[in-house]
Amino acid sequence: GWLMLALGGLVAVWLAALVIANWNDDALTEAAQRAVQYTPPTEQSLEGNGYLILMGLDAPAGGDAIGDAMALGRQRLAREIERRRWVEAHGDRQEGMPPSIATEATLGDVLPDRLRCPVGEPDCFAWFVKHGDEVQALAKNHQALLQRLAAAASAPQFSNPAPFYLLAEFPPYALLVRAHELLLAQAALEWMHGQPQQTVDIARQAAQLRSRLASNSNSLIASMIALAMQHRELRWFSDASAQTASPTPAAVSTAIEELLSVPTESLGSAMEGEMRFVASGFYMYKTVNLFTSPWDAPPTWGQRLLSKASNWAYLPGQTLNRSLAYLQKVQAISRVPAQKQEAAFSSLIQQLEDDGACLPWKRLRNFTGTCLAAITVPSYQGYAQRIADIDGYRRLVLLQHRAAAEQVAPPDMPAWLAQSPEELRNPYTLEPMQWDAATRSLVFEGREKQNQNLGRSSTYRVRLRG
Repeated sequence: GWLMLALGGLVAVWLAALVIANWNDDALTEAAQRAVQYTPPTEQSLEGNGYLILMGLDAPAGGDAIGDAMALGRQRLAREIERRRWVEAHGDRQEGMPPSIATEATLGDVLPDRLRCPVGEPDCFAWFVKHGDEVQALAKNHQALLQRLAAAASAPQFSNPAPFYLLAEFPPYALLVRAHELLLAQAALEWMHGQPQQTVDIARQAAQLRSRLASNSNSLIASMIALAMQHRELRWFSDASAQTASPTPAAVSTAIEELLSVPTESLGSAMEGEMRFVASGFYMYKTVNLFTSPWDAPPTWGQRLLSKASNWAYLPGQTLNRSLAYLQKVQAISRVPAQKQEAAFSSLIQQLEDDGACLPWKRLRNFTGTCLAAITVPSYQGYAQRIADIDGYRRLVLLQHRAAAEQVAPPDMPAWLAQSPEELRNPYTLEPMQWDAATRSLVFEGREKQNQNLGRSSTYRVRLRG
């Protein structure tokens, strides 16, 4: 009895200390105040904004393909602003929340799965020639959609005006990806029909649209969508460089060189949106529940006590401040060269482990929020490595293109690669790219699994001409 009384006293003292330590929250930092605020765009910033075309990409084809898409994009933007205000006031309670504007397009109508170039297909140009009549019919039927892509790529301005918040709805990205793929299929047919200049004009349009999306991303999802589009572009350029029917005209070769020389966009803008998304969650919820029971089992008294204690040790303001500080460090790391990122991420993760962010006996003040802010940091390294992987693939395809233009013989490839400039080497090691003599292909070993590679492999491979 005396032992139980002593233990009860210790628990009471600990709980009292916990409450006192977390009595007052911290004021929001300047970065946190910016993150929780959203300023609707001005009419000037929306006029001629190509991003609105993407937001309304699925508008029914009528008399004005571009105008109809812009109008639907404006409607979606207005609805998203309205929905964000609801979330600010009511959290994730969806009863009474303004509904999103549903996407009506069917992806299979734009480019059916059976017509998409298979992952293991060695020559997508030949594949699309084989299905040329169907591809051309699809391009004709979806002329309005392709016109919208061209208009978005060449619009006077291009910036993402939509808020990114808890429960945000995205533009019809799936439709964008499929239409982008149809555009590249159309370009492949033009190339095989002896129209290389027209082909490269289409490829430039596709690359410009994807690049604009990546540089104006406000979420990790949008950045990964842009990466998937870039992978398809690079596969297209690789197939173009491997064609042997006729030599590539000098002007076309120069244009391809320029397009392949643009580095892959970093996660900088995506992390800005990520900060706003995190802010919409952490600061909105004044309570958390880390100790839940299965849906069919009532919580035990211990779980109820731990849940209550976790809320007593949760400060929304300090949590948001700390989380944004971590995300700013991640953003800074994502902008450094890939060969320095691994060490930088390891240092940051080690710092979090040394701080004992998720060890409640290390601190009484806001240990729940400190843990929540820290546990997601390691996952961002994978996103940064996906960027570096695609940039490594870009370097590989550029090497392939130059080798074809310079007519480098296979026996000379190891020596030629050894002389390659730093900006065309393995982004992680700065070693020359690998040469596989048996398959006459250039090889780059990435870090992350790639759905568009055979077997989801992280290995990228391109073949030489001939």
